[in-house]
Amino acid sequence: MPSRVVVARGEDPFKLVERGLKHFEKPTQHRVVVKPNLIIDEPPPTTTPCDTIEALIRYYLEEGYEVIVAEGSGWCETSKAFRKLGYTKLAQEYGVKLVDLNTDRYELVANPSALYLKRFEKPLTLKDAYIISAPVLKEHSITQVTISLKNMLGATLGEKAKVAKKGRFHRKLDESIVDINMYLKPQLAVVDARTAGIRGELKSTPLKLGVMLFSSDLVAADSIASTLLGKNPLKIGHIKLAQKAGLGTADPTKIKVDYI
Repeated sequence: MPSRVVVARGEDPFKLVERGLKHFEKPTQHRVVVKPNLIIDEPPPTTTPCDTIEALIRYYLEEGYEVIVAEGSGWCETSKAFRKLGYTKLAQEYGVKLVDLNTDRYELVANPSALYLKRFEKPLTLKDAYIISAPVLKEHSITQVTISLKNMLGATLGEKAKVAKKGRFHRKLDESIVDINMYLKPQLAVVDARTAGIRGELKSTPLKLGVMLFSSDLVAADSIASTLLGKNPLKIGHIKLAQKAGLGTADPTKIKVDYI
């Protein structure tokens, strides 16, 4: 059965989330952890729009799930990004918990077959949870794109530094992205491409695309999303490696895309 990506057209995140998620099975876990991309405290499209996360929070709360928003910012303090970008107010309004994954408690796990990270500090907030990678679609100066797979780089413990808190992963960035996704195994990608970010990942220039993408295959989601930026996913290192590692399908010709 081919991997599937649902591409919902529109601008209203609440309608898009409701329409998109109807095409996927509901979580079997009680706890849903939503992981936005808040690499820094800059507004969208550098970071995931707060209203997209609000739409996900509302959807899963109404379905009876516990919802947590978790992030470990790389270029500022996570608490500052939460506060400045509207997430603190959002959490108070809906009564959901915000977690700084940079300082979360963790368990040490190992995978001898990992490409680079043979051992990994897995944040306990993510243990036994239904994990949603909810990035904004962006270009990236090193990896070409940063979408749902690379977004999970923020779901790790941060180094004690003011900036580049995930610097240790950059020694082998593509391999680290794949390993982290193997350890954490997000169940769903929700990619906000209503307004994508181009020409840099820390201060992105807006590009209107007017869609949101959904998939239970993060590799497929990133493959199709990257084509919206004119990229060939089979020439993007971490996407190719993720397919080779068995995380999903990178070849766009082998992915079923439904436009709704």
